[in-house]
Amino acid sequence: MNLAILFGSSSNEHDVSILSACSIIHYLDKEKYHITPIYLDKDNNFYYWYEDIAKISIEQIGFRPSKLKKIDEPFTFLKQFDVVFLMIHGKNGEDGTLPAILDFLNIPYVGNKIAPSVITMDKIYTKEILELNHIKTSLFVSLMKYNDSYIMDGNIIKLSSAISKINQLHYPLFVKPANSGSSIGITKVDNKSDLSNALEEAFKIDNRILIEERIVGRELECAILEEHGNIRASKIGEVKTANTFYSFSSKYESQDNNTIIPAILDKKTEKRIQEIAILAFQVLNLHGYSRIDFFLKDNGEIILNEINTIPGFTSISMYPKLWEESNIPYSKLLDILISEKCRK
Repeated sequence: MNLAILFGSSSNEHDVSILSACSIIHYLDKEKYHITPIYLDKDNNFYYWYEDIAKISIEQIGFRPSKLKKIDEPFTFLKQFDVVFLMIHGKNGEDGTLPAILDFLNIPYVGNKIAPSVITMDKIYTKEILELNHIKTSLFVSLMKYNDSYIMDGNIIKLSSAISKINQLHYPLFVKPANSGSSIGITKVDNKSDLSNALEEAFKIDNRILIEERIVGRELECAILEEHGNIRASKIGEVKTANTFYSFSSKYESQDNNTIIPAILDKKTEKRIQEIAILAFQVLNLHGYSRIDFFLKDNGEIILNEINTIPGFTSISMYPKLWEESNIPYSKLLDILISEKCRK
């Protein structure tokens, strides 16, 4: 099978995408697949990475591919492949941009379709849909910057008025761009004096942001996989971070974090988290795979935190590790994802 791995791009998760692609290439069955790595630089130029496939292995953050040959007609080039494995986190991949192009060109790809990709990339839209379907999320307000105006709760207001409304929430708060991943652009705000700077940082990434109250609870993650029409939930994993929250540096640079797989949970709680994860996957019209993150409060309340439709596939990423604990090794997981796309 001719398989292309598409990674990199102008996304602010560029470096993570490279690591995910390297891990995928490392674990793919070289006898089953003829693998072509296609790297997008930060200007979205397409390059064929002509390194010996056998030499591509697990890398560390900051790695950049060399031995690159520019592809002048990338979408014509992509038509030769049986399947494209889309491994671009965040902007251009996870947000539905490249899925739209691949769909238009009738090129099969591993990844979600356009509409659910667009919706789930946006934290505000996702939370609103989940709440409409009685899936509990954290208490939040949203703020939009439109040219020189600010919009909150359907009203055009001054930034000072928006800050006054936000200050009615209970600190500490988390300020997040609506469209970003790997915790990029997220700021923990401990007091009112730091709020303006946090808003400014989030608006550098997106013109729509959300502000959430902090949830005190255990951070849990569940992987979802669709196979032959059946939606499966993995064992639950727990993240214990040494930092104030699970930031980008916590995920990919810190040596002090601890992941517990499987998380120590009673059977009832584990089953309920898996059920909510599957329901969220369904109501958002997702297919293929996703990772769904939760908080578990001391009183037993389960709060859905976020959904990742192209989760990390690095050697330390939770998604493949959760399936390994659920008796699906990394290579087999890749086979399932690719064969599902071929079957459809």
